[in-house]
Amino acid sequence: MEKFTNTTKNIYDHLQDRQSKFFFENRLLYTLTGDYQYIQRIIAVLPQKKELDRAIEFCKSQTNNVVIYGAGNDLSILSDLYPDFPIRLICDSSQAKQKAGWRGIPVMSPDELIKIKNNIYVAINTSAYHKEIAQFLGKNGFPKERIINLGAITDALYSRQYFDRDIMVPRSGEVFVDGGCFNCNTDREFVKWCSGNYEKIYAFEPDPANYQYCLKQCEKEEIRNIEIYDKGLWDKEAELSFEETGGQGSKIGEGTAVISATSIDTVAGDHPISFIKLDVEGAELRALQGAERIICRDHPRMAVCVYHKPQDIIEIPEYILKLDDRYKLYIRHYQMSPCETVVYAL
Repeated sequence: MEKFTNTTKNIYDHLQDRQSKFFFENRLLYTLTGDYQYIQRIIAVLPQKKELDRAIEFCKSQTNNVVIYGAGNDLSILSDLYPDFPIRLICDSSQAKQKAGWRGIPVMSPDELIKIKNNIYVAINTSAYHKEIAQFLGKNGFPKERIINLGAITDALYSRQYFDRDIMVPRSGEVFVDGGCFNCNTDREFVKWCSGNYEKIYAFEPDPANYQYCLKQCEKEEIRNIEIYDKGLWDKEAELSFEETGGQGSKIGEGTAVISATSIDTVAGDHPISFIKLDVEGAELRALQGAERIICRDHPRMAVCVYHKPQDIIEIPEYILKLDDRYKLYIRHYQMSPCETVVYAL
C-alpha cells in the first residue's frame, strides 16, 4: 500500500495542470472501482460534449424522421452515451452491415436513403468519413438544414489526439515514431501539425490489411521520408499472438494470428528520436521498455495511450518517470467513451 501511495503521489506531482490531475483522479478511481460514473465525469468536461448534447436533443425532437448515417463504432458509442435516444433508422454503405443490421435494427443503403430524402433528417455519425458523407448528401439534394453532422463534433475532439497544441508545439526537424499507425491518419495529422518540417517517420502496423492500406495511402498522398514496418512494438524481437479486427479492439497477446514484433531501440538505432506516439493495443508498457535506450539518450516527447489495461494509468507514467524523472506529464481524453486517454511526457 505504501508503494502504491508513493507511486501515485509521484505521478500526481509531475502532472502540470488541474485538467491533467482531474483526468488522472477519475481514471484511477475507475480502475480501482469499475464504477462508470468516473468515466462519465471525464466525458462531461469535454468541450464537445455540450455541443453533442444539443444536437442529440434536436434529434430526439425528430426521432421518427432521423436517419443515423454510420453503423460503426461511433454508433455504439452514441448508443451507450445516450441510452434514452431511440435509434430507429440507420444507413450505412457497407453491404455486410445492411445484411446483418445493427442490434436488430435494419440498415438501409445510401441509395435507399436518397429515395426518402424529402421526408427525413440525416445525422452523420462517423468522425472518420463525415466530410465525404456530407458531400454525398449535398450532391444528392439533401438541404444543409436537414443534415446534422455529429461526426464533425466528435472529429474536432479526436483530431487533437497526440498533437494537442495546448500542450506542445512542433520543433524543427522532428523524427517521429508512430506505434500503431492503423491507416496512417496519425501520420497525416503529424505532417499537418509540424507543417511538413520533419526529418523522418518510423511507423509500425502489424495488421496485414492495415499495413497494405498504409503503403498505398502513403504513396498516394506522397507522405515523404516514412518507413512503415509490418510489425508490432515490443521490448525485443518476438513472435506474438494477435487478434485482428482491423480497427479498435485489436489486441496483442490474444487471438489466433501471429505477428512479428520488434523494439524502437532496434529499429531506430543511433538515429535521434524527438517524438514517440504509442497506441499499440495494450503493449504500450512493453514498447516503452523496448525504447529505454532512446528515451534515456534523447528525452523524446511522448504521447502514450493509458486505457487499454486498467493498470496502465499507473504503470506507464511510473515507468516513464523511472527512466527520466525530469519528464513533465499531462493527461487528456479524446473520446465519448472509456477509450482514448493519453498521457503526454515532455
